[in-house]
Amino acid sequence: MFDISVKSDIGTPTVVTTNNRGMNAEEWAELAVNRIVAVSANAPPQVREQAFAYKAIIKALLIDYFDKVAKSERSTVKAIWNEQGMEGLMEYFEDI
Repeated sequence: MFDISVKSDIGTPTVVTTNNRGMNAEEWAELAVNRIVAVSANAPPQVREQAFAYKAIIKALLIDYFDKVAKSERSTVKAIWNEQGMEGLMEYFEDI
């Protein structure tokens, strides 16, 4: 007979709210980088400094890619709407 035990720890949940809008790339990147890179308060100063620099690089990279995802998704929506005969609909959306 098998005895299987599974344990999972997703960490501490984070709740973020916005007012009359969705989250932007910077806000998503901040959430992601805080899950990806943890900096110990007990680490030596040089290690902490290096970790914070690494965290900033990762955040900038995530922002760049999240911005690209948003533009790509809008391009896909535009193509679908054009195929459906709704060519002018994208004029109502920003940054296309």
